[in-house]
Amino acid sequence: MVELLNDFPGHVAAYAARGAVSKEEYRSVVMRRVDEVAKRYGHINFLVRLETDMGNYSIGAFLEYLKVSFEHFLKWERMAIVTDEKWVRTAYKILSSLVHGEIRTYPLTGFLEAKAWVSGPMKTGD
Repeated sequence: MVELLNDFPGHVAAYAARGAVSKEEYRSVVMRRVDEVAKRYGHINFLVRLETDMGNYSIGAFLEYLKVSFEHFLKWERMAIVTDEKWVRTAYKILSSLVHGEIRTYPLTGFLEAKAWVSGPMKTGD
């Protein structure tokens, strides 16, 4: 299940994932919000709070994630990945040099720190 996290500034697309995540759910919740932020602000700050194992993402949801990542490739500014899955944090640290924008990873106990960082002003102005 994915749920938008609404206690963020308008330029932030934030969601939490718990349990199984389907392609349809990812598309209708996460991609819709990312598209809205990109259209309104031209850039995106993004936070995902993973309270589930990546194995719970359907292959369709994962493909939708890749699709939205490439559709908005140059629009990413700040991405906060919040999870206790150490391998996910490590993977994002490695990927950070390959993607546009800055990626920071946090354990679940660091959620408030991640929220504060990702909620900061956009480099392009907000």
